Amino acid sequence: MADIRVERAHTLGKEAALAAALRVAERMKEKAQVNYRVVGDAIEFERTGAKGRLTVAADRVVAEVTLGLLLRPMRGLVEGKIEDYFQRYFAG
Repeated sequence: MADIRVERAHTLGKEAALAAALRVAERMKEKAQVNYRVVGDAIEFERTGAKGRLTVAADRVVAEVTLGLLLRPMRGLVEGKIEDYFQRYFAG
C-alpha cells in the first residue's frame, strides 16, 4: 500500500496530461535523482528509498508513492512537492 496518494482532476485531455506527467517526471529526475519509465498510461519511478507511479486518465492524474524507512519522516515534504507539481502542470 502506498504511503502517499495524491489525486487531481484536470481538463487537459489524455495526451496533454501524459505530456504534463512527463514534465513532472523530468522535474523529479532533476531535483531528486528519480529514474522513470513510461508504461502505457503511467509513469513508474524509483530512487533510493522511494518508488511510485503516476497514472494518467483523460480527466485525472494519480500519484502513488511508497517511501522507504529513511524517507518516511519526510512524507509531508514529498506529498507537498507532488501537490505543487500537480498544481503547476495540471491546472487549466
